[in-house]
Amino acid sequence: MTELRPWAARAEFGLVFLLGFLLWLLNHPYQGIWHDARIYGLLAAHWLNPQALAGDLFFSFGSQGELSVFTPLFGELVRWLGLSRAAWWVTLGGGLMWIGACLVLARAMLGTGFAARFAVFLGAVVIISYSPNGSTFVIGENFATARSWAIPLGLVSVAAMAVQRQGWALAMSLAATALHPLHGIWPLALWVLARLRTPLALSLALLPVAVVALLGVTNPDLPHLRLMTGDWLDFAWNSAPDIVFKAPLHTRLPQYSGVLILLWLAARMGSEEWRALYLRLLLLGVGGLGLALIASYLFPIEIVVQGQPWRVMALLIPLAAVAILDLARRVWHSSAAGRLLVGVVAVLASMGFNWLLGALCALGLASLIPGCRIGRIEAWVGQWRLWLGGALAVFALAAVPNVLAGWEIAGGQLMNPWWAGAELLHGLVAGNSWHLAAVLALALGWLGGDASAVAGRKWLLVIPVLAAAGLVTLATLGTWDRRSEQYRIEQACYIDTSCPPHPFRQWIVPGGTVFWPQRELTVWFEIGTASYFGEIQATGRLFSAEKFYEGQRRQAWVAVGTDPRHLCADPILDWVVLPYSVPELTVQAVSRNAYLYACATLRAVPDSVCRGFRCTGRQVPTPGKAVQ
Repeated sequence: MTELRPWAARAEFGLVFLLGFLLWLLNHPYQGIWHDARIYGLLAAHWLNPQALAGDLFFSFGSQGELSVFTPLFGELVRWLGLSRAAWWVTLGGGLMWIGACLVLARAMLGTGFAARFAVFLGAVVIISYSPNGSTFVIGENFATARSWAIPLGLVSVAAMAVQRQGWALAMSLAATALHPLHGIWPLALWVLARLRTPLALSLALLPVAVVALLGVTNPDLPHLRLMTGDWLDFAWNSAPDIVFKAPLHTRLPQYSGVLILLWLAARMGSEEWRALYLRLLLLGVGGLGLALIASYLFPIEIVVQGQPWRVMALLIPLAAVAILDLARRVWHSSAAGRLLVGVVAVLASMGFNWLLGALCALGLASLIPGCRIGRIEAWVGQWRLWLGGALAVFALAAVPNVLAGWEIAGGQLMNPWWAGAELLHGLVAGNSWHLAAVLALALGWLGGDASAVAGRKWLLVIPVLAAAGLVTLATLGTWDRRSEQYRIEQACYIDTSCPPHPFRQWIVPGGTVFWPQRELTVWFEIGTASYFGEIQATGRLFSAEKFYEGQRRQAWVAVGTDPRHLCADPILDWVVLPYSVPELTVQAVSRNAYLYACATLRAVPDSVCRGFRCTGRQVPTPGKAVQ
């Protein structure tokens, strides 16, 4: 493609960004305050009113939010906008940052051609989990977390390293670390490795693995450096879905291996100016995964398990995508055999990850073949290129039904489709498919080249830019938010003083502890006080043994029964809310099938509360007689 004129280059840059963001909106519909957005909302609520939530289990022994500047930033935004609108803006901002980071990284390492455009659109469309076992954490989340900002900043840091802007690289990695230490530490470590010679970088990457192994063998009785044991370790291994690696056959180790193979191939055969960077990324991945594997299967040291070093993959997976595009570009321009090889890999990628992983492993082995034999293979392929090209075309046609079926399945799985019917089209546009990204990248290549070649025809790019801007605005304001109207109305009053107070607020003074496990978010964000026990609180148990065992105690206490007389025997509990009434007890207040009981009232009556672990030997008030 001819070099773009300055105006065409700027227009193409804007068009790629706008189309990438539009694809991100279509593939990441906003679902409101769910998943970890609930935890970050709780951290913001605690920042705004620490005394009211001090008794909540999540904060009883400190919290991970104390280590992030995202907490005060988000907290002040919540103070200004309310939780619902603040979370909406944080999520949208995270999408903008992600697409911007993909574009900056692609321009830095892939230039301005098809590969760079495809990388941006691929980052907008493909949703990939980097969790060790399930799909708890994905790249490009559609809810508000510190990860929404920290991960893109990490990519920008790598892009700055690629263009030798070391000051900017350090600043971006430090900003990512300040927002989310578990993610930002990896681009920061890469910045250090990039400034060292290869032998020293290798030693430094493997040093933490050796130190952790030594600590595991000696098991010093030191805070954060001792081994996790007992029920706490069992919780990390069995109850928490994505903290450590589980049984090897049910983990993402094959996918991780594919990423490392790609980085290894790129370090050997990628663009020469990036080979050192690819090698440092490979060393970083080997070191991070080595730590994660040791902590999972050999020595579960507290700080390593809590640090979750497998999160390095959130940085490595996007860079592996850049690496494969860099390799494909070089191989494509090398020879006819190279173009056939790229075609084979593309068809295998259409058939599923297992096929692609097999191809990557084969390429990794092939890279060990001496150069002279590689030349003979290329010569042989050149002689038979027509026959091999025909076989590849037949193979590609045979894969078409599988691709179409994948689009239709993906479209049928969408919970909130954009339009009625057309499941196949849904799967193509918003079904985690890379095919639309490739088509758009090719189309923009033709459009940009034509606009640059014809003087005075700026409209060839200006009109698409304006159209894309209009579609982005329409999608953002009209259809991106996929919450139901009831859900939207309910969340609109989370930490928002402009809304009428919750009916229970006239009884529950902020600072009291409430048992209402079915409505933890109501307790935190509408009543504005501490929750006694609930499922969401379990997120913080990994980071404190004291918090974990206190959570176990409360869980066992609740498991005995939810009778208010039993629950209120725990002196730290102030209020109980049940979805049903207990006939012999006085109800403090009722709101929408929720019955509020005051522990102070129950404790004022002799023998009306359980004195032991089980409710035995107590006096049961006469049915129908109110307890005063």
